[in-house]
Amino acid sequence: FTQGTEPTVVVCDGKVTTFPVTPLQKEQIVDTNAAGDAFVGGYLSQLVLGKEISECARAGMYAAHLIIQRSGCTFPEKPNFA
Repeated sequence: FTQGTEPTVVVCDGKVTTFPVTPLQKEQIVDTNAAGDAFVGGYLSQLVLGKEISECARAGMYAAHLIIQRSGCTFPEKPNFA
């Protein structure tokens, strides 16, 4: 589960893993609507590809991190997740 600036917690097969969140400056945060949905989308985009949980979490945090810096539920034309 996500917790804002606190580490993201993932439980898989009974194992609890936390992933640190890269903080943003207060003025970089525009709109937190859809941050959780963006995280889930990013996470699942890697899970369906068979990626490790750490990569799934990284993709989820990337998506959430990106979306809260924009107004509304929008992504840039060409996101740079690699």
